[in-house]
Amino acid sequence: MVSIPYEKYCDGVYPPDCIDKSDESNCSDTTHFYCENGDPLFVPRSKVLDGKRDCSDFSDECPPNLFDNNALSSREELIKSSFLKVLIWFMAFFAIVGNVSVLIITFVKLRRFTKEPAHSRSNINVLNNILILNLAVADFFMGIVLFTLAVKTAQFSGNYCHEDKPWRTSSLCISLGVMTVISSEASVLTLVCITSYRLYVVYKPIGSQRIRLWILAIWIFFIWFCSFLLAFLPLANSLSSSMITHMLISQNPYFSSDTVTLHELRHFTNRLASLKNVNFSKVSGNWYETNALLQQMFSTYAPSNRGYFGYYSHSGVCMPSLYRISVEDPNTHPLSSAIISFNFVALLYIAAAYFAIYRRSVGSRVTSSGSQAKARKMYRKITVLIITDMCCWFPVCIMTFLSMSGVVLSPTAYAASAVVLLPINSSLNPVIYAAPLEALRSTKFMQRLRQRRQKRHATRATQFASPHKANTTNTVSTSADVSFHKNNAEIK
Repeated sequence: MVSIPYEKYCDGVYPPDCIDKSDESNCSDTTHFYCENGDPLFVPRSKVLDGKRDCSDFSDECPPNLFDNNALSSREELIKSSFLKVLIWFMAFFAIVGNVSVLIITFVKLRRFTKEPAHSRSNINVLNNILILNLAVADFFMGIVLFTLAVKTAQFSGNYCHEDKPWRTSSLCISLGVMTVISSEASVLTLVCITSYRLYVVYKPIGSQRIRLWILAIWIFFIWFCSFLLAFLPLANSLSSSMITHMLISQNPYFSSDTVTLHELRHFTNRLASLKNVNFSKVSGNWYETNALLQQMFSTYAPSNRGYFGYYSHSGVCMPSLYRISVEDPNTHPLSSAIISFNFVALLYIAAAYFAIYRRSVGSRVTSSGSQAKARKMYRKITVLIITDMCCWFPVCIMTFLSMSGVVLSPTAYAASAVVLLPINSSLNPVIYAAPLEALRSTKFMQRLRQRRQKRHATRATQFASPHKANTTNTVSTSADVSFHKNNAEIK
């Protein structure tokens, strides 16, 4: 065609009226979405992010601006920063290897303590090593989380946008979020327990010897019970209305998108009930009750549930939402605020307790230099551990409190907290304790290595000295021969 009516210009009808498609080119982005590969040239804006592939390259479900406000992920990568991708592998390695070594060495220590006579066995050492064992288990969970995220980052590399929604609603992502909360809270509570026990040992040295293992067992049970409770509480059915924001569904002709809200699902159910003349009160249940009612009464029309965007689906690293990083984000969830507030109080208590331990230790009248050296060494290790915990947790607490007050933080803050601040403490704890290195030096394996090294040095020294000795002998022999021949000549 040479010309078309002007009202057909950018009318959104496909195929275009002009042979060269010029009537549908350079139209408004509010009505047209242009496929990146041009096959087809465009799709209506209403079909963008509807869960159906309209562009042959899937670009309508992964528009270029989809991850503009995401500091962690991009269309191609789950973790878009190359530095963070490398760092997460290192942290996963140190968290797993370091904590496994702590577990093995602590088990060996406990086994050695149990073989000692009861009258000479130090109860303080036994309880202290059990608490260290508990801390290593908590940090080991974080290592598993980091390793899984590193593997998934490599698996989704180059094509993350297509996997974003199924991944964040998957049971594995939810499990990683649960393990993150369990590890973090168990670690903090164990540090509180270790600090309280050391404080009691300093102020009640005689009474601390009378603490029995069953009391410690109650402490450890309380630590893990609280950690599991806080981690699984967001998954409770009764709290699904506040914990779950959207449901991911398969393509359904009655919904314009592949994600629906609870309000839309309730409205859809009530409309079906009115059209089918089903008499029941207006639907007002939570996600699970509404879905169950739809499947029971209207299974033909019910959308298929592919997963929920809940408490642990805020980002691709499956960490709970702690901050507001855009104006559109809701306020910080009350559960996150409660957890962070508790951790902040716990860290303040740990700091105050170690200050009291320091004051008590300085003011004590211990005359044994060996006891003072051991005490200083122990306090130095634990103090460094607590300082690192505060350096990791305090920024998270402060940023959460700012977010609670309505401040919108930079997306970089969430990325730093999710990949660096929260997990790195689990990687540093085994290194800070330095127990693996000290125990490794005293093992039979290392003793054998030292003996072999000493023998090797002795052999080299012998080999180095032998030529000199031989040369000296030869010199002496030659001189003796010369003298012998000289004397023999004179005799002759």
